[in-house]
Amino acid sequence: MNFTVISEKITNGITSELSYSEEKKELISYAIETALLSICGSLLIICLGFLSNALIPVVIAAICGSLLRRLSGGAHFNTPFKCLIYGAVIYTLIGVAAKELVNYSLTNQYVLIVLLLISFFLVAFLAPVDCVAKPINSRSLRFKLKISSTAFVLISCIVLILNNNSLVNVSMVLGISYQSLTLLPIFNRRGGEYSL
Repeated sequence: MNFTVISEKITNGITSELSYSEEKKELISYAIETALLSICGSLLIICLGFLSNALIPVVIAAICGSLLRRLSGGAHFNTPFKCLIYGAVIYTLIGVAAKELVNYSLTNQYVLIVLLLISFFLVAFLAPVDCVAKPINSRSLRFKLKISSTAFVLISCIVLILNNNSLVNVSMVLGISYQSLTLLPIFNRRGGEYSL
């Protein structure tokens, strides 16, 4: 499924009677493509979570991982469709793992805090990770993304400490841990701000 072609057709339909420049049309097309990918990815995650009987932990892991990804960047595939499929499968596996860990009482708050601390240091040293297609050239934006992503992990740690729901905590921590691992230079062509 080529989302670029679909978004271009929708853009042409929307802008056919408007006198938009090619640059504006490209921007609209990109926004439509991003929206389509987000909707399809969300629906796929929900479907896989439902089919695996782990909807809540899958959605929690995906939301937490996706929020961190928005701020920190991370590994990319060569097509958005591959990224969408891979992400949905990984977050489903994370949700199922979280559910099973809780079912077998294999949760320990100290272990979860250690995982978040590891994520914090990965984010602090490596974020933001950009890609060739969308480089982050602004030092100011880099700084804001780094501060925001580290703050997100710290806030997640506070939520972990204050929250008594093991399923929410494990799902959140595993989603964040997975996303922070995608910052490692081995998964990125360009590496992060600081390569380890």
